[in-house]
Amino acid sequence: MDDRSRAPRNRTIVLTEEDRQKCGSALCRLDAPAQLSDILDSTICQDTLHVLPFLPMGAFDLIFADPPYNLTKDFDGNTFKQTELEDYEDWLDSWLPQMKCLLKPCGSIYVCGDWRSSTGIHRVLSKHFRVRNRITWERDKGRGANRNWKNNLEDMWFATVSDCYTFNVDAVKLKRRVVAPYTDSVGNPKDWEEDERGRYRITHPSNIWTDLTVPFWSMPENTDHPTQKPEKLLA
Repeated sequence: MDDRSRAPRNRTIVLTEEDRQKCGSALCRLDAPAQLSDILDSTICQDTLHVLPFLPMGAFDLIFADPPYNLTKDFDGNTFKQTELEDYEDWLDSWLPQMKCLLKPCGSIYVCGDWRSSTGIHRVLSKHFRVRNRITWERDKGRGANRNWKNNLEDMWFATVSDCYTFNVDAVKLKRRVVAPYTDSVGNPKDWEEDERGRYRITHPSNIWTDLTVPFWSMPENTDHPTQKPEKLLA
């Protein structure tokens, strides 16, 4: 039960003991090899490294991995210590190959990291996958630094098992406002459209994302999780 005092406008999701019991009964735990039908549409609440050997091989289309970054942090008693880059790479190499075994031949994986851990992630991913891109997204949250640039970015590495993979580009195209509306020789719009909201063009998505907000206390998706990612990042 969370007994912290919160402001009236704080919209952080907090579970009561009744909520915990209700949700807990719906969680899945694995202690033996499972079939896909055993875990489909389920939430597994366990140590990932413990569960990996029990998951069905070659059954998944997509994996989104958000491992601990190479930082010294204390999260309510769970302490992580920064290590040498080589040691961090060894740790990544202890489980990333298993991720490849879980994916279908045309599967994809996204792996999160920050500027410090990103180098190691790229190197290890390159050993086992075909790295397609690095997405950098802006996270305008956190304190500044007096003797360094404020760190307000994170990375996601996009990799695939093979050259056969799914990328639904039409589902992620963006609507951009047109600043310089070029026209053709007869005055028709050139590569742009216009409606009641103004001129715009539909563009392909880039690997720089600046429209995300890290959840905070007044957002209905906010939780007490210390490294929560925005829902929009996964959507």
